[in-house]
Parts: sequence; C-alpha cells; structure tokens
Amino acid sequence: MKTLVLNEMPKQFWQLIEKRGIEEHFEKDNILFSEDIEIFIIRTDILITESYFKRFPNLKLIIRAGSGVDNVDFEAADRYNVKICNTPNANVQSAYEHTISMVMAMLKNHTNAKQALKEKSWKSSLEASYEIADLRALIVGVGRIGTKVAKFLQDNGADVRGVDPYHTDEKWQELGIEKTSYIQGLKWCNLITYHCPLTKLTTHLFSEPILNSLKEPIWLLNVSRGKVVDEVALEKGINSGMLKGVAIDVFEDEPWEPKDFIDKPNVYLTPHTGAYTGKAKARLVEETLDVWQKYVKNNELTSETVRWDKMSD
Repeated sequence: MKTLVLNEMPKQFWQLIEKRGIEEHFEKDNILFSEDIEIFIIRTDILITESYFKRFPNLKLIIRAGSGVDNVDFEAADRYNVKICNTPNANVQSAYEHTISMVMAMLKNHTNAKQALKEKSWKSSLEASYEIADLRALIVGVGRIGTKVAKFLQDNGADVRGVDPYHTDEKWQELGIEKTSYIQGLKWCNLITYHCPLTKLTTHLFSEPILNSLKEPIWLLNVSRGKVVDEVALEKGINSGMLKGVAIDVFEDEPWEPKDFIDKPNVYLTPHTGAYTGKAKARLVEETLDVWQKYVKNNELTSETVRWDKMSD
C-alpha cells in the first residue's frame, strides 16, 4: 500500500525500511494530490484537516508516530472512513522517567539549593525539603505512563488517587489505585500530574476556575499536551503561591516564547523532551513500522486512539 511520510522521521526509520525490504511502498515528497496514497505517517508538527481527505481520496489509515493524536480531525476522518493509529508504547518509559525526575526536583528544592551554594549561605537560607511520602498525588489519565508514575509514588509511600473515565471498577481494583473524580481529587491532593490526551474535553483542564477552587497550594506537573493547562491560570497560580511548584514539559504554543515565570525558583521547565531519548526514538521507529506492517499484511489495527470524550465531575 502506497504510504506518504508527511513529517521528518529519524534516519533509523529509513534504514529499517531498507532492512525490511519495503522501500517501494514509501514516498516522502511533498505530494499535493494523489489517488495512489492509502496510508499517511505523521508526527506532531502537522495538522490533518478535511482538505487532506479530499486530496487523497483513497486514504485508509493515518499512523501517528507518537502517542498524541490531537493533530488529526477525528470527525473528518470518520466521515471519510479513515482509521487512526498511534504508537502508544514507544515513549512510555522516557515520559515516565521524565515525570519522576521533575517530581524529585520540586520536592528536593534543587534550584534554591544550587542558589544557596552560589550565595555561600549553605543550608541556612533553605526551607526543609519534602519526601515522596508527603504526597497526596492525583494522577489525571491512568494509562501506560500514568500507571507507572502512580506505582512509583505508591511504592515510595505516597497516597495516590486516579482520574480516568475509561476504567471499570474491576480495572481500578487490578491497578490497586483508588479512583476519584477530577473535582473531588483536586480538593484532596497536594500534587497533580496530567497524563491525558488533548481533546475538546481536556483542553484547559487546569484553568482559572480550577485554580480558584483550590483549598491549599499544590504542585502541578504536565508532560502530556500543552493545552491541557491554561498558561494564564498557570502564571496566576505561580504568582499567588497557590502553585507551590510547577514542572512543565509541554506548552500551549511550541516552540514556547518564555514568560516572566521562567525565572521563578520553584518552576521547572523543559522543551518537550519527555520522549527525547535514544531508546525512545528507536522504539518509535520500530513501533511505527510494526503498526504499518500489521495493517498492510493482516488488515490489523494494533494501537489505541482513546479520545476522552467523557469525564466525571
């Protein structure tokens, strides 16, 4: 099946295609119209709208090399009977590790500790840091990454509750995580970490009304999608002290234009590097081509595209 690769892919991708002997199926030229193309392979920095389905009338499948599929118009894809797959496993370990590294940096007050050394004040200027057992952690999106984060925190003494509208009671019991609603979880937690996809429902899931509803200051992390967190609310929370620590890897607009809060010592920011490891890149290439080959050879769809089109209060 003729496949158009619409974004830059790692060189390992093309090397593996050659190794598997399937080069004749792939195009990477900037084709504006074709009746031959049946599969797209895309990454983050392209938006698939209805115009693509009109220009490629025999398109059958879009493979998103990565976990998020918010850059595809699902409603248009449904109208044109185009299936959507992603590669949900490739980035799990790296994104999980990135999350935990950010949790630890906030709890252990790394930035202020370094500043104390620079100022030669040693420990006298520092407040006591925290342990994981001090956490009441709310995991919003208890999928592959969220589950690993929850387990790590639980194993180290934190209380953990989860929000995920697609888990049954049996699944929650299997995971060993207490389920809660988003609003009730916010009333309970002192740390919230987002691991949900971006949809109409999850856009600005953290907002000014949510900030204003907080009963006590919390730590906030987001390594999912930038628009899950409203950056206006984020900045207000940082400045008011209701967000006592913030760790962000994804932004509403990327590349991100730095805002004033970038220099706050309790703010930890990284440039969408949660999956930026050599091993994650290798897994991405392998999983993308595995999804492609199973569909082409067996008409088998092997990955999930959960849309989060419902949510409890």
